[in-house]
Amino acid sequence: MLTTPRWEAEVRLMKNAFREFEPFAEPGRWAGFRGWLRGKRTGRLYEVVIKASVAKYPNEEPRVYMKPHPERHHWIGDGRLCYLRRGHVWNPAEDTFAQAVIIAAKYADEFDG
Repeated sequence: MLTTPRWEAEVRLMKNAFREFEPFAEPGRWAGFRGWLRGKRTGRLYEVVIKASVAKYPNEEPRVYMKPHPERHHWIGDGRLCYLRRGHVWNPAEDTFAQAVIIAAKYADEFDG
């Protein structure tokens, strides 16, 4: 379960790493961050939402949503990005929302255009 100290630490980390992303919460349901990433090739702006279930985070990694989709193939039915961590397994004690933003940024850089 997402505790108050963990959430406060996540907000501090995001403010340092991704100032343009704003925290949001739906009490008892979701917590996360929303902001914009710019594609390197086209300059297109992508709206990005990183959110997690309050009941399941940090044991379950956050979901990544992006509009528009830069391509059609890497998306799960509920609209979230399906991404490979390439050998890294989510570690609830160390991994963060900021890492999910990094994954979204890498994806946007790879498929923008």
